[in-house]
Amino acid sequence: MLFDAHAHLDMLSEEEVEQAVSDAKRVGVAGIVSCSTSFLSNEKNILLSQRFPEIKAALGLYPLDALELTETEINKAFDYFKSNAKKAIAIGEVGLDYKYCKNKEEQEKQLGTFARFIELSKEISKPLIVHSRFAQKQVLELLIEHNAEKVLLHSFVDSPKLMKQAAEKGFFVSAGLALLDNAEMQKNIASFPLENLLFETDSPIKFRGKSAAPARVTLIAQKVSAIKELSLPKIEAVQEKNFLRLFGML
Repeated sequence: MLFDAHAHLDMLSEEEVEQAVSDAKRVGVAGIVSCSTSFLSNEKNILLSQRFPEIKAALGLYPLDALELTETEINKAFDYFKSNAKKAIAIGEVGLDYKYCKNKEEQEKQLGTFARFIELSKEISKPLIVHSRFAQKQVLELLIEHNAEKVLLHSFVDSPKLMKQAAEKGFFVSAGLALLDNAEMQKNIASFPLENLLFETDSPIKFRGKSAAPARVTLIAQKVSAIKELSLPKIEAVQEKNFLRLFGML
């Protein structure tokens, strides 16, 4: 079986979700982790997971969304995550995003919130799905500093050095659709241990002008099969084992 370890199905209409799940099932994608970014998306993902057994909710706050919240609102969010932990497969999408930070203060706020998420993941025994735009080194340092346990680093395929450090800590890295035509990423994945690799589409975010969909995980699996020079059934078997090792039994 194949899995999409990072998507945002809450961004779709009801009809589009039904189509995405149907298409995914038809090509052998058995599970889709739908990551949350805001209060509204957390609620929507829980509802989707209750309606579709293939969809698994991840609860969290996107780092840029969290910047817009007051301390009281963030505390309220963490109370919500704790009370709804049993409805989720993971904590995500959380982390750091320095691309649009205006100053050091905003970076510090993100660091504080992310540290709380790391501690929350340990407290409720749920893995973290981590965003790290323009802050990959800082994300890895904070995860290590706080002794993070189960971690998926979303689209963390740009730096062989940091990828190696992540694997040495037992963290997982997810490869997305950019792997299909990015020679540098393909080179990085070639030397990365398959036992620490998962696949993602980030759907419905557009890739090359077209909205991504969980069914396209099959394309990533095929590309990894070619890169690693291993059979597709072998890639699927290891990927399924990795997914269950990180997220637990479905």
